[in-house]
Amino acid sequence: MTTSTPPEATGTTQTPSPHSAWLRCLDTRPEAPTRLICFPHAGGSASVFRAWLSAWDASIELWAVQYPGREDRTTESMPGTLSDLARHIALTLQWKSDKPFAFFGHSMGAVVAYETASQLSRLGLTTPSRLIASGSPPPGSAAEQAGQDDNAESVQWLHDGPPPDAELQQAAARVLAADLDLLARYPQRTPTPLDIPLTVLRNRDDPGLDAGALAPWDQYTTCGVDTVTLPGDHFACYEQPHVILAELRKSSPAPQSPR
Repeated sequence: MTTSTPPEATGTTQTPSPHSAWLRCLDTRPEAPTRLICFPHAGGSASVFRAWLSAWDASIELWAVQYPGREDRTTESMPGTLSDLARHIALTLQWKSDKPFAFFGHSMGAVVAYETASQLSRLGLTTPSRLIASGSPPPGSAAEQAGQDDNAESVQWLHDGPPPDAELQQAAARVLAADLDLLARYPQRTPTPLDIPLTVLRNRDDPGLDAGALAPWDQYTTCGVDTVTLPGDHFACYEQPHVILAELRKSSPAPQSPR
């Protein structure tokens, strides 16, 4: 049997970038002065943020975190704790701190984004210029809710087209259940306030997420909290990139000094 080597495989073997497993650049814009790093919801993946690209701003490079266990990382297991997950992401981000960046996290992603910012601070690395937490109570309450969730088999499909087959649905349900378990085991400790402005987004039709549930977020920052109420249900943020862009423009992103 004869074999042939693809032209791109000849020559020197290329070493993957240190950030390539954990971070996905959804829209390469080297000239953009800042980046937004997005953290998906439980059961979600980096590609969910591609829905924003049609209305995105050329001045902000769009990136997303790819958790293990999904899409091209299906053979990998999630770290043992949410803090371990955040530490992996934080260590990866030091390779992408050449320009200012902000965080956006939806649902479980809001908690992972907060913990990642905390890890960056503790490690003395560059921290985000702003944290936008969408569709989530503060970390302690979010962990408690996840522990009480009896509907872990319900997967929200966020794309058009025919429904996925049974095998894909089962795989997605397993990923969702594992993510919720990771969140449920996040310790409900005394909040560590971040020196980062915090924006909290909620949607009117998101059950159980009223202003009272969001109020404790003010314990997680020394810089004050802006709370914004939007139309739509829990996953409406994926159809509202203009809102995220407006929040990002409220502050002029500047890199934080390493501690």
